[in-house]
Amino acid sequence: MSRIYEALQNAKATRLKVGTADSLGVMELPERRQIGRVVSVPLTVYGRALSGSPFYQEADGIGGNADGGLIALCMAVLEGQDLLLINNCTSIEQMCRVMYIHSRDAKTNEVGIAFSSPNKEFWQVPKSAVKRQEKHWDDDF
Repeated sequence: MSRIYEALQNAKATRLKVGTADSLGVMELPERRQIGRVVSVPLTVYGRALSGSPFYQEADGIGGNADGGLIALCMAVLEGQDLLLINNCTSIEQMCRVMYIHSRDAKTNEVGIAFSSPNKEFWQVPKSAVKRQEKHWDDDF
């Protein structure tokens, strides 16, 4: 027998004694997210266009936590710009500042935002809205 085969057999026997044979290579880490994974959150975004005129636009929250998040926005914004977000499911309002902008496609930007003060409730979506989104997603396939 080769040394590698013997080492594998010894490791398997050791795992069987300890009772961890099925969890080889599985590492359990504590949940570090402050809130659960965000399903697309419908938002209304208010701000000022580059020309200085006020605007509002429907947008989607892609992900977030108590300190900020990521939104998909079709309007051009600048880093450092202040925006007012409204969660359309809960009507919760939140001031934020644009931290970075990444072009998603020709019309849409992914905009990283930071909240002016922590708000872990902002990204909440009622369970009924999540079920509607999942059903709609399933209908596409």
